[in-house]
Amino acid sequence: MSSGFGLTGGKSRCYSLWVDLAQCESEFKSGAIERSACQTKLADFVECLGHKRERARLEEIREQFLEKSKDVPPRRPQRGLLALNQIE
Repeated sequence: MSSGFGLTGGKSRCYSLWVDLAQCESEFKSGAIERSACQTKLADFVECLGHKRERARLEEIREQFLEKSKDVPPRRPQRGLLALNQIE
């Protein structure tokens, strides 16, 4: 992870976020900034590794879609040329 090399030999997907976090931590240790300034960078790095926020958002969207699909009446059968293939 911290080496910067991904599976294919290029930069890993989270390497730039790790570099930003490491720089922020070094600035905190030198006393230039508060620790709270690094919290957003830490959260972004952890999200890049695990995608928890993304998965939670996708689950929320899925639940909303399922709720809306309950209210939608079933689709009518297709008519026209595409329906000819279904007759056979």
